[in-house]
Amino acid sequence: MKKYIKQIAAFAFIAILASCDAADDNIEYSTAGGNAVPTTSSISRLDNNYILPLNTFTKEGVTVSKVEIYKNAAKTTSDPIVFGDKVADATLSDGKATFNTSSLGSFDVFPVTSGGTTTLTGKTGSYSLAILSTYSDGTTTRATWTLTVGKGIVWQIYNADGDPVTNPTSGVSTIKYLDPTPVIITFAPVKKGTTTVNSIVGEWSKNGGAFSALPGTLPITHQDLDIAAIPYSTYGGIVIGDKITYRFTVTAGTQTDAISTTVEFVNQEFGAGHDGSISNAADSNSFDFTTGAAGSEISFVSPFGITAGATSGITFVKSTLDFNTTDLFEADAAYTAGAKVTSLTNLVTGDVVIYKITRDGDDYYGILTITDRIQGTNSQELQFLYKEGILSL
Repeated sequence: MKKYIKQIAAFAFIAILASCDAADDNIEYSTAGGNAVPTTSSISRLDNNYILPLNTFTKEGVTVSKVEIYKNAAKTTSDPIVFGDKVADATLSDGKATFNTSSLGSFDVFPVTSGGTTTLTGKTGSYSLAILSTYSDGTTTRATWTLTVGKGIVWQIYNADGDPVTNPTSGVSTIKYLDPTPVIITFAPVKKGTTTVNSIVGEWSKNGGAFSALPGTLPITHQDLDIAAIPYSTYGGIVIGDKITYRFTVTAGTQTDAISTTVEFVNQEFGAGHDGSISNAADSNSFDFTTGAAGSEISFVSPFGITAGATSGITFVKSTLDFNTTDLFEADAAYTAGAKVTSLTNLVTGDVVIYKITRDGDDYYGILTITDRIQGTNSQELQFLYKEGILSL
């Protein structure tokens, strides 16, 4: 016995006898011989040659005679189906009706409105369709159907469960200059299972210039691409402030789609500044830069100085660099070229010190500036600002 479904959620079916006029549109669905239900409400730009199936259901003893797909020209909800141009006569076989999406026409002419002007230049959009099904008992059904055409390639990010999910952007807007830490952008084609992707091509453009091919060949499936690993020579060199636009174009037959993202190469800067102080008083004669409180990384030494803690391994270089504007590259250069000591005395307001310390295998650069030097009858105190960072090369 053939399966018969009286109601299908998400579709508004109007069943009429073939001999009836518009006044009979509200006839009970149970009087019709069956119905036809699309298996999807969305395809991608790549699916322009896709055999799209509709499931057909009929009463016992009734067969589907014909399924026709039309553009729905309806303009009001009071008259929800107005048959426009015919899209296709579906092919009937094994309980299904199928048609090729190429009969919908170009996927490059969806309406786009900008500045009050509408043009037929959109690459994604939707079709308002109507399905007219005819059965062997002489009845027909009509149904509205919205078929959305989406992107053929999309950005992805990983959710909390580690699964890739579609995202409006690449999620990456900056990359640290000369930092080898991986910076991953993720993308994937979107298509039906029977649509074949021919290629995904990557390109780059520097500061708005012409596009050139990225090195290597990209897979035609989901891809995690480490843009930090692309040699700077690919772009003819990179300086801080350069902006690289990455574009990825997917091709399936005659259909293409593309996504792009722009990433700026930024400086490696120190972290936020913090206040600190150290003195010759017993309860404040040591300091730890990681906690901003008394600790073991440095100790006070008279007169008005600092010295390395017994096990900290910290070293200092006095410098003329600007505390507010110095970056990690400049600090590294000044430290490398300077005279490294484990103790400094007679520090005064405005002095700048570069320091380097290793914690858990990572080398930290710090910069501090003396903001006040307070002399008491028997006391000495230095107040300072400091900030730190790791230079990744």
